[in-house]
Amino acid sequence: MKHTIEKRFLAVQKCLKGHTPKDVARQLGLVDDDLYVWLERYKQEGIAGLRRQPIKHADFEEKCKIVCEYEKKGVSLYRICAKYHVGRTAVYRWTHAYRAGGFDALRDIKPQGTGRKGMGRPKKKEPQTELERLRYENEYLRAENALLKKVRALVEEREKRLHEIGRKPSKH
Repeated sequence: MKHTIEKRFLAVQKCLKGHTPKDVARQLGLVDDDLYVWLERYKQEGIAGLRRQPIKHADFEEKCKIVCEYEKKGVSLYRICAKYHVGRTAVYRWTHAYRAGGFDALRDIKPQGTGRKGMGRPKKKEPQTELERLRYENEYLRAENALLKKVRALVEEREKRLHEIGRKPSKH
């Protein structure tokens, strides 16, 4: 969820005045984990730490460094997220991979995102020949015909049910 820098700053200020992050998050409709990270970034960088950060793709060495700090040195997840500008989910994935297969397993992790190939609806192809165009049109008309039959059957079923309970069907 996206929040303005003003809302982030307000939330951080409330926490610094003594309110608990969970209470502030509940009051302002925030995720408390986000607020913990904002607090750490604010302590480290000031108001600049509350600005939105570009998505960062860590290389193998940086992943190893982050996992070491988290696993071996016991640095809190929120501090690590604030320090390296990475998301909690990424750190969880890297840590899980490290526990399962050591540092070498971190090499195989690919960044997750919405812009991956193969996602979404396939592009429509224009038919190349007259025969292909006619086959496509025939398939389309069959699907349309089947849909209309299904709609007609559903309408008739509804009218039958209404007639049985003594109500008249609507004109729509």
